[in-house]
Order: sequence, then C-alpha cells, then structure tokens
Amino acid sequence: MGRRAGGGAWRWLTAPFSLRGLSGFALWGFFLLSVLATGLGFADLRAAGTETGELSPLELALTVATTLFVVSAMVVALHNLVEQGRPWWVRLVSFVFYLLFAVWSVGFGYGFFWKELAGQEFTRTQFVAVTADMAGAVERAAGAASAADTAMREAADTASTRADQEAAEGRTCANRPGSTPGEGPLMRSRFSFADRARSLSAELRGAWIDPIAQQGAHLRLQADALARGAVPTAAPAADRALLEKLARAPQLPSAERRTLFTSVHEDARTFAAKANDLRALHAETFAARLTQLASEVGADPARPGSPDPARAADPGYCWDVVLSEKLLSAATKVRAVEDVAVPPFEFLEGAKATRAAFFGLIGWLAGAVGVDIKGDETFVFDDKAFLALFASLAVDLGIVFLTLMRVAGQGGGSGGGNHRASKGTGRPTPPRLSGILD
Repeated sequence: MGRRAGGGAWRWLTAPFSLRGLSGFALWGFFLLSVLATGLGFADLRAAGTETGELSPLELALTVATTLFVVSAMVVALHNLVEQGRPWWVRLVSFVFYLLFAVWSVGFGYGFFWKELAGQEFTRTQFVAVTADMAGAVERAAGAASAADTAMREAADTASTRADQEAAEGRTCANRPGSTPGEGPLMRSRFSFADRARSLSAELRGAWIDPIAQQGAHLRLQADALARGAVPTAAPAADRALLEKLARAPQLPSAERRTLFTSVHEDARTFAAKANDLRALHAETFAARLTQLASEVGADPARPGSPDPARAADPGYCWDVVLSEKLLSAATKVRAVEDVAVPPFEFLEGAKATRAAFFGLIGWLAGAVGVDIKGDETFVFDDKAFLALFASLAVDLGIVFLTLMRVAGQGGGSGGGNHRASKGTGRPTPPRLSGILD
C-alpha cells in the first residue's frame, strides 16, 4: 500500500511525461500555433487593405477572437468526425465544416509562414526585376537613339568627304559628272551641306541622345548593385553612396528599405517621363530636318531614279544617291525610337507580403485546374512558397493526428466498460494486473 501511495504522490510529476500527457501537450501546442499563424496571417490580410498597413486595437482583438473561434470550431468538427458512435449525418456535417475551417486555417497560416520565410527576399527579387526592366527599357530607347545618331554621323562624315572630294577632284554629283575641282557654287554648296549635317548631328546628340544613354547606364548600375550585393567597380564616385545602400538593402530596416526602393522607382518614373517628353519633342522634328536635308541632295520626287528637273538651273544642286539614302535611313531610325515604359512596383513586405502570398496561392491552385486569374503574375509559386504551405499544412495535420490518437486511445480503453457499469448494466470488468501495478 505504501508503494501505491508513493506512486500516486508523484503522479503529478510523471503524468505530463506519459504518452497521454505528451499527446495532450503537443495537441495544445499545435492548437496555439495554428491560432497564432492563422490570426497573424488574417490580420495581415486585413491590414494590407488599410492606408497605414496596421489594425487598430479593436480590429486586432476582433481578428484574434475570430481566429480563436474558427480554430476551436475546426477541432470540435474534427473530434465529432472521428468520434466513435456518431450518426452518419453528424459525421457528414462535421466533415463539411472541418474542411471549411481547415482551408481557412491553412490559407492564412500559409500567408504568415511565407512572409516570415520569403517576404523580404521576394520584395528584393521583384525590385531587382523591375530595375532591370527599367534599365532595359531605357537602354533600348538609348540604343535606338544611338543607332539614329550613328547613322546621322555617318551621313555627316559622308557629306564632309564628298565636299573635300569635290574641292580636290570634282565630279561627285550624279547630275554634274563634268564638274571641275576648285572654288564654285557647287563646292560651296557641298561644304555648306556638310556643316549643316554635322551641326544637326551634334544637336541631336546633345539635346536627346546623351541624356538617355547616361540615365540608362545609371539604372543598369543600380540593378547590378542590388542583384549582386556589391558596388560595380566601374561606378562613378557621384553614384557610389546610392549604390552602396542598394547593395546592402537586405540589411536595412524595412522602413528604410521601403524608402530606398520607392525613391529609386520614382526617380526612374520621373526620368521615363522626361525621356518620353524628349522623344515627343525631338523625334519628329529631327526626322523632318533629316528628310529635308536628304531632299536637297535627292532625286526627282516623281522619278526616284532621276535628278530633280525643277532644280536643274540651280548651280548648287547636287544629286547624291548615297548621301540621300543615309540621311533618309537616319530619319527612319529617329522615328523608330520608342517610349520608355517603367514597370509598376509595389513594396510587398509585412502585411502586403501576406496578401500577395495568399492570392498567389489562390492563383496557383486555380491554374492547377486550368483557370487563369489575372493579377497574380508578379507572384511566383517557388520552393519557399511550397515550404510555407507545407509548414501550414503540418500544423493542421498535427492536430488531426493527435486527435485521432486520443480518440483511438479513449475508444480502446476501459471507458466503455465504465459507462456500462454506471448504468447498472452488464457485469463489472475485473481489474487487470497491469492496472493494479499502475
């Protein structure tokens, strides 16, 4: 009797470490973790729709209470689903409501886990892509403008070469094959034309080409610093402070990182507007001036293969097929320069990261069954998203497993015999040796 009394006296210490005690402890742990993850995910989703990105104390309390009720109802529905002796309709209703509450819990829990695992990296990766797209758009515009500038320079060089040749040898105009070298209206016309071509080329480069090219180089350096986490060696001294901050963006506080990314994106949008204004201001104007230059050494507008008869009496008119084609090519390339388009960017850390993950999950599930949801293109369901989904599922699966084990343990024990004995029916079950030893 003394040994039994002693065992009972220490049962408060050993009971928590028994199989039933540990299963109860684990079940409570999974329950609280589910409430925490689901509640924070649900709160972030609600806060993402506010201007401040935060909930008031009352809204937060209502969110926590709602989450607690939902997870509790999920556990109750699960218990009634697996409990022995329940009618079939109770099991059916329990299954429907358990599935509803479990989807709620897993979905919002996934958003919380994803924010903790990959929210910051997702924002950085997204901004790297946006910056690279911005740099690419500017470089494409600058490249097209540079091609026009190159064509214009070649035309100006050709005009200078032709003027020198006319002065030294003559016979550079198809409509005047017998022109002689030396001073004369034709030579003066050729040198004047070459000066105008060089002046137009310099004006095109200074007013339009160089500013676009310089800003494109700046944006490319910013994208490289952000993607590689290091300042490019070719970076100019004036840009190094910003590039160093971009290189260590992952180590910055979230508020400072938001300010940095937003300011860089806003600067790019400002430049894009300026570049597009320059294009609208200069593209057609320079193209028209180049076309006019081309017409001065061009053929008959009605018969491209012949000199212009209307200018036959003009001693300075020179029909130069090569030079005319080069100028027309430069005009075409000037018109081909496109507007600079800056991709949209939204800073997705904190509450907005949870919202992006939640709707990204919906889009991924919809895509799995062949339904395309617009607006989810920015979110890629990658390995970390799978890991976050697995973590959320693991919490609810832990609740399912432990509930099944506890119900199975209750059904296989002596609970049924005690219930019948309390009703006064059946014969008492004799105690087992193991029960006496316990």
